[in-house]
Amino acid sequence: MSEFHRLKGAFRRFRAIVLGRDVEIVGHCRMCGRCCRKILLKSDDHWLKKETEFTELCQADPLLVRFRIMGRNPSGFLLFECARLGKDNICTEYESRPALCSNYPTKSLYYHGGWLRDDCGFSFQAVTFRDVFMRRKSWRKPKFADVLRGQIEQDKDKRTL
Repeated sequence: MSEFHRLKGAFRRFRAIVLGRDVEIVGHCRMCGRCCRKILLKSDDHWLKKETEFTELCQADPLLVRFRIMGRNPSGFLLFECARLGKDNICTEYESRPALCSNYPTKSLYYHGGWLRDDCGFSFQAVTFRDVFMRRKSWRKPKFADVLRGQIEQDKDKRTL
């Protein structure tokens, strides 16, 4: 990715550490199939730019042969699409899909400066410095026991009404 995305990812990691608040992934899949097209694939520590790298990656993980090269993005990285995406935008081999697919979207994408499409059913929710300074969110995430205690109290209040 670009230098901008690397810096953005570093800032996001820094903010999460300082605030003690990890990004959350919220939402649900809309089954539109857009995340199965124009995919960047990574080998070890870099995004693929050469077809030979993709061939080597497929030898290491045969499940990845489902991806076809469809071109390059403006930065020269290979773009892929999944050959197992059906006409109804649903995976035809859902049960045997690779981890890349079953884990999507990951927090790693966010912490590497990536983003989700605006029309994706998922979104990243992160506590920002502004949220903390404007007191919209607490500095540190509350302890689970405190949250549970609060929920129990709310349930007791509802029962007495």
